[in-house]
Amino acid sequence: MYCFDLGGKSSGMNAYRARPSNMPWPPIITAAAAVLAVLFGMVVTLPLPDLAALRSIGVLFVLSAIGIDVWAALTLRAAHTTILPTRKSNHLVTTGPFAVSRNPIYCGYLLFLIGLGLIFASAWFLVFAAAAALIIQRYAIEREELHLLAVFGAEFEAYCSRVRRWL
Repeated sequence: MYCFDLGGKSSGMNAYRARPSNMPWPPIITAAAAVLAVLFGMVVTLPLPDLAALRSIGVLFVLSAIGIDVWAALTLRAAHTTILPTRKSNHLVTTGPFAVSRNPIYCGYLLFLIGLGLIFASAWFLVFAAAAALIIQRYAIEREELHLLAVFGAEFEAYCSRVRRWL
């Protein structure tokens, strides 16, 4: 049983064995979401309550996002595998933040966007964080999961049965 829906398409797993993607989509999508949130906010305001408590929570979210991403990067480095979504994985990492989420770095990206929305009291960041999550799942996570399945097979399937894709 696969950890994801292939949408009725053939997986073409051999194509994913070498590497999951040609582009590092998640950071590009996240940066685009932040820029779009700012631009949309300049044209049409979509305000959140401008409360000191929400701004403080936003700061905590941003700091937590950075902490999660650093923790995940250090965990991947300790396992001697790549952090780059365009490179082949050498080891299946299931410890550290990867024991809680199969995609802690991408969770960190979204937490960062949500935190910015709270800091700047702009719901556009929340809208674009949701859009980024959908796009990252479609153009990065699903390809990465095919790659990991092609490389690690049953070991990856067992990991998927224990750990959720997001949270």
